[in-house]
Amino acid sequence: MTQPIFKVAIVTGTNREIGSAVVAGLAQAGFAVLAAHYGESDRVQAMLEQLRSQGFQVKSFEADLTVVENNQRLVARALELWNRLDVFVGNAGLTVHAPFLETTENQWDTVVDLNLKASFFGAQAAALAMMAQGQGRIIFSSSVTGVQALPKLAAYGITKAGVQHMAQTLGGELGRHGITVNALGIGATINERNLQDNSNYESDWANVIPVGRVGTPEDVAQAVVWLTTSAAGMVNGHTLMIDGGWSTAGRVPE
Repeated sequence: MTQPIFKVAIVTGTNREIGSAVVAGLAQAGFAVLAAHYGESDRVQAMLEQLRSQGFQVKSFEADLTVVENNQRLVARALELWNRLDVFVGNAGLTVHAPFLETTENQWDTVVDLNLKASFFGAQAAALAMMAQGQGRIIFSSSVTGVQALPKLAAYGITKAGVQHMAQTLGGELGRHGITVNALGIGATINERNLQDNSNYESDWANVIPVGRVGTPEDVAQAVVWLTTSAAGMVNGHTLMIDGGWSTAGRVPE
């Protein structure tokens, strides 16, 4: 694999599988990583201790990123630790399952504040630091629900479509500063929550995904690492689908 050209990264939403895998993938690729999370400190610290035992530079930062100031503090902490910031991975997000007609104002505000507001202002704080260096990469976690409408995921899907448009818009504004902005359209991925909801999750989705298997957090992490390399230097304002072709040729499990 082409070696990353940047060396300091922030990853948000690191208390669950995809975020943890991205932290590990970037650390293994040679990055110092600041892992942001909100709650589940024991889980995050265990992950970071394992990486530190292997000699990787990883630190944690706990904050509610729906608060704009906390995004600024997060970036300031990375600069304090390593005097630069090269990659920002906006992975923090949550899912709201509810039919459109039953979605409450509180549910809407909660999902919009984290999935959109936190991503927007996290990227803003990161971009200001990157502009001073003349280079950087911003990567958002979006979802196949941003391109394919699914029942009971109206609010969530709308935010994920917004994240993809955010990558387009910011990529256009920041490209001339040496900063590329992209999103990942993450498909069905094996994790603890999905297995709790459906013990047959892996086989059910493997049957409807063209490549014949469900995704893993490591699939997402590898895509993130690739987007930090020189090989991805002309990829900007794009959503890279990590879904095995489901969004173009798949169907929902019965």
